[in-house]
Amino acid sequence: MNWSKNRCLHSGAFSAYVASFVAAVLGAAAARADDHQTYAVFDAVFLGRDNVSANQPLVINATTLVRNISAQEMQFATQPGIRLFYGMARVDDVSWELGYLGVWNMFADANVTDPGNLAVAGDLGLFLPSDQSIARATYNSSLNTAEANIFIHRHDGGPNRTSGKPWQRCDGYSGGSVDWLAGFRWAGLDESATLALSDPGSTNYSVRSTTNLFGAQAGARGRMEWDRWAFEGWAKAALAGSALSQSQNAIMDPLTGDILRTAASSNETGVGLIGDINASLIYRLSETWGLRVGYNLIWLSGVALAPNQFNMGTTPSGGPSGEFLGSTTLNGGSSVFLQGANLGLEARW
Repeated sequence: MNWSKNRCLHSGAFSAYVASFVAAVLGAAAARADDHQTYAVFDAVFLGRDNVSANQPLVINATTLVRNISAQEMQFATQPGIRLFYGMARVDDVSWELGYLGVWNMFADANVTDPGNLAVAGDLGLFLPSDQSIARATYNSSLNTAEANIFIHRHDGGPNRTSGKPWQRCDGYSGGSVDWLAGFRWAGLDESATLALSDPGSTNYSVRSTTNLFGAQAGARGRMEWDRWAFEGWAKAALAGSALSQSQNAIMDPLTGDILRTAASSNETGVGLIGDINASLIYRLSETWGLRVGYNLIWLSGVALAPNQFNMGTTPSGGPSGEFLGSTTLNGGSSVFLQGANLGLEARW
């Protein structure tokens, strides 16, 4: 009788142990299944921009030789753009994502009016009228970037009252993850700048530049979630090769229409860097949708900026009619720094 009773007790204990083990396994599997997510992000970005550009004079007072407009005076206002992500995060499996960022039609200008006293700066101004009254410099720029990443997705398992990590013991905590990313990133910067003087006549000098950065990217992203809130941040950097180009229009004599300097262009290659940092706070509207707000820092180096391509000097005559040759000098190695807010939606399912 005692033996039978003991056997029942042992059998009950063993059954309870098995049930606990199965529940733990199923619970872990469920937690992992919940963390297997497909996600899509749409952010509107609002970015201000600073250029590390040359401060060369563009327009001067022909009498006093005081500088009226320089290349650095053309600074961009905050410009809206978009950022998109689509990806799949899988614990212990291949995770991947695709991303795009575009900020278009950034515009800056500088103006001056001084009746009969304005001239183009430098030696170039010696061959153009020096009695102009109105001068304007304009600057247009568009930035596009795309990326493709694979990553290792690590999840902390969610709430755990016995964890050594204090945030896992907090009420309302849902889970946290870290992604280690590696991939490819491209950035294209297309720019143009024009210097125009008028009254009397009209003098126009236009330049264009393009930069393509492409290279391997690495970084990390972290995310922590609570009942209604989540915090996400990333830091990524790409060491990139660069393909740069510049082109310049022909400069005409505003009075005779003769070509004073021929059109020209040039290309070169180099090395650059793409840096990208973001911190965003997410409010969950439902099980799927969330509202995002955050801040961004983006840095591009090794680029060619359009205002830096203005060449205010002259080169030896060599054109078919004795005109000056166009400038083939390409000034690269500049930097662009963008910063500002993002506001958007995300979906996770």
